Amino acid sequence: MAELCVHLVPLFNALPINDQMQIEELVHHQNYQNGELVMDPTSSNNLVIVAHGGARLYTLDENGRENITQILKTGDYAGENWLFGEANTNTYVEATENSDICLLNRNDFLALMKKKPELSIQLLEQNIIKVRAMHKQIRLLSLPKVEDRLLSYLQAYAKQVNKNSFTLPLKMKDLALYLGTTPETLSRKFVLLEKQGSLKRKLRHIDLL
Repeated sequence: MAELCVHLVPLFNALPINDQMQIEELVHHQNYQNGELVMDPTSSNNLVIVAHGGARLYTLDENGRENITQILKTGDYAGENWLFGEANTNTYVEATENSDICLLNRNDFLALMKKKPELSIQLLEQNIIKVRAMHKQIRLLSLPKVEDRLLSYLQAYAKQVNKNSFTLPLKMKDLALYLGTTPETLSRKFVLLEKQGSLKRKLRHIDLL
């Protein structure tokens, strides 16, 4: 599984194979069950890499309500800001399914950056991609109607996986949080979009029409 981590992550997979093998030796592998916390404000000195499975990043507002900020799938990573010393005061990483997670310690990562300065360029490029994804979510949340947010999200995901028939990557609760609504409202909007002929839905399986 160590090799899988390195080869799946864009931050590392452009490096020569010998360099990748060195990184593999620094990575710690753990299995997390669905709903188990991978990272919280009391333990944020690792780069978190999803080798297989999925996870979500979220913060808590003053009322304890979750706000999802990023969805992680196989090959994604999080925590680079913490590695560079930024304090994590309100961010959590939670497995959304049984997942293999790779953890790279802060001190090991910084030592690696000194030896491999090309990683700095890779990190910058990947952060730009992350910022673009965040901007997409912000634009999505700016749509006043929940059904428009939902349809836009589904169309974007269909484009990402390159097919109009797919299984939702998120549970209804998580998708509702991501779209800034409630599961009950989300269910009603699915029904509305079905009546409008935009899609067909069976549980989490979606067919865009």
